Amino acid sequence: MFTLDFHNSILAKGYKSYVAYRGKEIIYPDGNRHVINVGKRFVWNKFRRWLFRLVVRFCQIDEAYSMYNLCERFTCYSIEDMLAAMPQKPDIVFVHWVSDYANAQYLNRLKAITDAKIVFILVDHALYSGGCHYQIECKGYLDGCHNCPATTSFPIKMAVEMNYAFKKKYLPESIIAVGTKSDRIRVSQSELLSKFRVEWLVSPLDEKKFRPSHDRTAKRIQWNIPIDKKIVFFGATSLNERRKGIKELLEALPKITTENVLFIAAGKVVDLQFPPNTIKVGYLCEDDLISMYQIADVFVCPSLADGGPMMVNQALMCGTPVVAFPVGASLELIQTRFTGYLAKYGDSDDLAKGIDHVLSLSQKEWQQVSDNCRKIAVDTYANPNNKGTIDDFMSKIYP
Repeated sequence: MFTLDFHNSILAKGYKSYVAYRGKEIIYPDGNRHVINVGKRFVWNKFRRWLFRLVVRFCQIDEAYSMYNLCERFTCYSIEDMLAAMPQKPDIVFVHWVSDYANAQYLNRLKAITDAKIVFILVDHALYSGGCHYQIECKGYLDGCHNCPATTSFPIKMAVEMNYAFKKKYLPESIIAVGTKSDRIRVSQSELLSKFRVEWLVSPLDEKKFRPSHDRTAKRIQWNIPIDKKIVFFGATSLNERRKGIKELLEALPKITTENVLFIAAGKVVDLQFPPNTIKVGYLCEDDLISMYQIADVFVCPSLADGGPMMVNQALMCGTPVVAFPVGASLELIQTRFTGYLAKYGDSDDLAKGIDHVLSLSQKEWQQVSDNCRKIAVDTYANPNNKGTIDDFMSKIYP
């Protein structure tokens, strides 16, 4: 979703933009999809990927580190095939989520062939690690990812170090687009990226789409949600991911003292025990997700490690107060008693206290906080004169 939103934002500013993904298709500015004709190459890399994944099946890896791309040294896609599907060579290449697609060597060759500026959009921590997408509290990315704490398996530890060395050898010196202060700090500390140019870029967000509802009661009736209850909304693509803080959230929910509360959980839920007063809505399309923000009295984001989280930005844009730990954008956007409540990191007691705080607000107080949320979101993500917006970013890298 982020990549397409970014693509549409670039188009809206008058630039031509193409989206290539997983070596299969390219989305043109008119929305049409064009197939990338993949040549019969990289047979050896495909075999190595298969063999390595077979080994990984018998190794233990801590899922909290989200290791999706341990095979990143072995790309199976051709730059020539991708460029042949485009009507012109790019001047700028924005790199978003490229796991199992474009690795450091691929991007190095792409820069050499096209002479394009390479801009990394920092969606997670994978760019400067040897394999994980989120480091939790690990600092191995500072100097080589030695002795990776995510596993006790020697083959995985070696693969992580080799991936790091591979990036160190091939990553083209480029531009890093960061969206949070914590990202900027990690990039500045990274041995891999210390020489890269860093520019501020906030996530594009459509304030006309993500907006408060003029009639929250009607919205609740539409969704068959009781109008007399306090609504606590939370969600993630997969609530089972350790980094999403579901353990802390489940510890916090029974500690909430506010009465007449209804919890709404969105996303993939497997073997999680929620309180009986919980509605599970599963995956939501964008329109339905917006409706949930508009219905809720508070959105809770207990993430312990995140590249956004985008749901915080979206909730604030919809005028919904947010309770979260000081992670990513939450650290900068959530101000206790102004736009919600910033709980102590990993503290379920304080998380419950924050939820109770928002739920205890009078209607007048809640509306003021809601207005604050909307204002800070619009000022941050929709004001074209602000630092880090698409206008500001493009003027710096493509004058």
